[in-house]
Amino acid sequence: MKISELLKQDKVTLSFEVFPPKTSSSYESVARATQEIAALRPDFMSVTYGAGGGTSEHTVNIAADLKKKYDVTVLTHLTCVS
Repeated sequence: MKISELLKQDKVTLSFEVFPPKTSSSYESVARATQEIAALRPDFMSVTYGAGGGTSEHTVNIAADLKKKYDVTVLTHLTCVS
């Protein structure tokens, strides 16, 4: 379901925003956290792009995992950098 359609419904929605890690070494901890959050079955999760585009690769990977592994609707941020 599109997020715009979800928000038109007369019900409370639950969403979370995920900030990609600034370094690759922190990726696994963020991946574990997103798994735990996804288990709460939010209506959608937003994944930011990262300041200056430095973590854009992580944005794509986190968003793909959320959709493929946990079937969570994902809203990814798109910026005009990098």
